[in-house]
Amino acid sequence: MITRFKQQMDMPFSLHDMVVNKITCQNDSVHIQFNHGYVSTKEPYSQVDGHVTVENVDMDCACVLLLSQFGQYGDFAGTKMLLEDFIDQYDEYSFEIVDEMYGSNQVEYIGYLSNPKKEGCIQMSLSMYFTGDIVYETEER
Repeated sequence: MITRFKQQMDMPFSLHDMVVNKITCQNDSVHIQFNHGYVSTKEPYSQVDGHVTVENVDMDCACVLLLSQFGQYGDFAGTKMLLEDFIDQYDEYSFEIVDEMYGSNQVEYIGYLSNPKKEGCIQMSLSMYFTGDIVYETEER
């Protein structure tokens, strides 16, 4: 017997190539702010200003991985920290999201972290376990 399963995601917006400029936590929600919003996944694929809130996040299962510089392959020394520790340690940065993955009450945003005080960028992953909704709040133009 063969059983096939294909996860069908119908995300209203894409965060691909969008730049995060601030992440905050309030109660059990994570708020993500962007330089220029994000892109609609429906034609005409317009870019909209807005921010994202992930609700009911288990803060013990919300972490950041800081990996190799420029996302290089091979050996690297990385850092894993709780999201709240990342927020405390990094006050000025930009995080360009290259990949976004969703499933099993989890979300992961992978991309590159830039710090204006340091040259270059490093690969970063933001991973969260949540039981609420992902809320896209847009500012209509």
